[in-house]
Amino acid sequence: MQITQGSLSSVFTGLQAKFLAALDAAENPDIERLMDSVPSTTGSENYPTGALLGDLEEVLDEVTITGIGAFVQNVANRTFARAIEVRRDDIADDNIGVYGVPVQQLARRAAAYPLRLASDVLLSGFSDTWIDDTTVYSATHEWVGGTAWSNLQTTALDADALDEAILALETRTGPGGEPLALSANLLICSPAVRSAAETLLELLQSAAGASNRQYKKADLLVMGRWGSSTRWLLMDIDPIRPLVLQDREGPEFTAQDNETDDAAFLREVYRYKARRRCAVAILAPWLIQASNGTT
Repeated sequence: MQITQGSLSSVFTGLQAKFLAALDAAENPDIERLMDSVPSTTGSENYPTGALLGDLEEVLDEVTITGIGAFVQNVANRTFARAIEVRRDDIADDNIGVYGVPVQQLARRAAAYPLRLASDVLLSGFSDTWIDDTTVYSATHEWVGGTAWSNLQTTALDADALDEAILALETRTGPGGEPLALSANLLICSPAVRSAAETLLELLQSAAGASNRQYKKADLLVMGRWGSSTRWLLMDIDPIRPLVLQDREGPEFTAQDNETDDAAFLREVYRYKARRRCAVAILAPWLIQASNGTT
């Protein structure tokens, strides 16, 4: 193939088609289970977190209004990208097909990247500060108005610890002391804790033959990038998700393939990049009961 700007444009079009096809096929249901997706139009977004609280109330004198002043959470977008290089000789020799798989892999990574971010964000909740100036998972949370609540325990995953987490979620109250009526829908853990989690949630009977009352009490999500062997989380993910996926740009596929680019002129390579600008954040930590699994 003769190298011209037109032929380079055709190469980009072909690679982009592979990228978009792989992107469409790479939808991950776990992303939808964990986080609500919202579009973003600026560098960061403000969320009225307090508006996620409270139920409808009978109108007697006037409609109840949720005060959100102390519950506004700012989430800044971040940019993620990776590029590959295509050799000029491979284009000239019509050997561009060997780059199809790497381009498809870029698409899969771009599509699944929010799940990787979710893993990091969920674990960072043990150390990051929430808008009430305590850690996201804390035994000393306090609603505006003074109502205390806790979403942290320090127990390794077993039947008693799971009972403790379920009870904590189901009895959690809101700022006014009203029950939030939460349910345990999803248990998240690392591969190291998978065996204990499956024993609790996916076996009809115990090893002794007794009926397992915790069977299917919650769904199980084992996160391969979970950077802890002991920590685990129990969540209510219906109807509100505890996390938000804020998408600003992408996933997109772009090229640096002008003949006058330094890489093309000096190294005889062209560059193709997958890019996504987004953010993942915990907006509703009261929907999570967390344990560092230390005891």
